[in-house]
Amino acid sequence: MKTLDKIPTGKIERASQLVKTGFKVGGNYMAYYGEKIVNPNLSRDKLNENNAEDIYDGLQNLKGSALKVAQMLSMDKSIMPQAYVDKFSLSQFSVPPLSAPLVRKTFKKYLGKYPEEIFDTFTPDSVNAASIGQVHIATKDGKKLAVKIQYPGVADSISSDLALVKPFASRMFNLKGKDSEKYFIEVEHKLLEETNYVLELQQSIEMANACKHISNLKFPKYYSELSSEKILTMDWMEGEHLSEFTSHNINREKGDKLGQALWDFLYVPNA
Repeated sequence: MKTLDKIPTGKIERASQLVKTGFKVGGNYMAYYGEKIVNPNLSRDKLNENNAEDIYDGLQNLKGSALKVAQMLSMDKSIMPQAYVDKFSLSQFSVPPLSAPLVRKTFKKYLGKYPEEIFDTFTPDSVNAASIGQVHIATKDGKKLAVKIQYPGVADSISSDLALVKPFASRMFNLKGKDSEKYFIEVEHKLLEETNYVLELQQSIEMANACKHISNLKFPKYYSELSSEKILTMDWMEGEHLSEFTSHNINREKGDKLGQALWDFLYVPNA
């Protein structure tokens, strides 16, 4: 039996964060049922919004496996109320960034040099952050680059993190039976795959070459010499998230062109 002093500090902190989140959710339910006594017709909309907010706030501080649970679940809009879907979908492109010192340490460990020794310029603060990594802007030889850096320890803690998160997530999201197991198995498989930046580099180059004939699609150039197991460097490309584009676009022709490009990419890549 493990004693407290033998359990890694990080794991204790992660468990503590989940316990705090659980207390917040419990408090939301108590407030809801207390108010429902006075107002029997009270809907669960506000309860769902409060729970989604508190759960997301807790998971985003954990990053990695814990946050990926929220991200994966948000992609299936039939499994939970809309308030959860709306909030957890933010985990795909909006989470707390990694500190600059840890970024430099990652470069030194996996590329043998600090970022300022490799690139002409390098932004110490990330411009985007997601569940297992974040993106920095750099320049080299006149080219603007996107440099993706994986959070330290993510790959090594996937199984233990999911074992820790699973009972909390199942209860918070009211997941039961086969549906629950299906999503956690998928999360673990995809996380292991996504933490393999060597594989991602290879697959990205292959995909870009295989789909270069498709109209209205652009792929960045990837740089093997500036990449490693935990760092991935590619051309910087301007754009916006699809959900952001669809929220403001009123040009039917542009929308149709985008839809056709997505269709061609997903279904006829080798046509």
